Amino acid sequence: CVRPSKRVRQSGSGPILIRPQSLSVDYGLSYLGVNADTIAPYAVALVGVAYCLWRASELVTDSDHGLIIGTSMKIMAFQLIGLLLTPYTRFGDVHEFFGSTLFLAQLGLACLAIKWLGGSDRHFALLTGIMFLGGLAAAYYLPQSRGFELQAQVVFQLAFWVLFIRLLRGLQLQLQPAEAG
Repeated sequence: CVRPSKRVRQSGSGPILIRPQSLSVDYGLSYLGVNADTIAPYAVALVGVAYCLWRASELVTDSDHGLIIGTSMKIMAFQLIGLLLTPYTRFGDVHEFFGSTLFLAQLGLACLAIKWLGGSDRHFALLTGIMFLGGLAAAYYLPQSRGFELQAQVVFQLAFWVLFIRLLRGLQLQLQPAEAG
């Protein structure tokens, strides 16, 4: 096992590098949002993704699927901000609501992707299966005091974002030009 140097750990290069013990506690990615040394990169990551999703949602104009995809992107942006503003240490149930509904929205979009593409792309089915298993593992480990909550969430999210990028490419959406100013 290679340990990051002290300089890397202090450079702010990533919450998990800053707080590697997050891999051994079972609080999921949200653990990184309640510690003084990881809150800033965690917040930048969630706000950055939320901002990009919101902006991109306004560019999707495909008549068949654009409304659903655009609305889904706005819902995911809202849920990410909700996760950030409701640390699990103070707002446990509300935080779990935002996290659970984010995962469900993403899984729902993955299922729609399979339907829209007629089930012809095995990658979508495989990625959706990985998401489903990662989601089941995350749900199982959520109430546990030890386990693999963070790892299950990372597997789920990686599968979703790969699927989402493939979906956007596969549908060949028409993008509305961004307005100046």
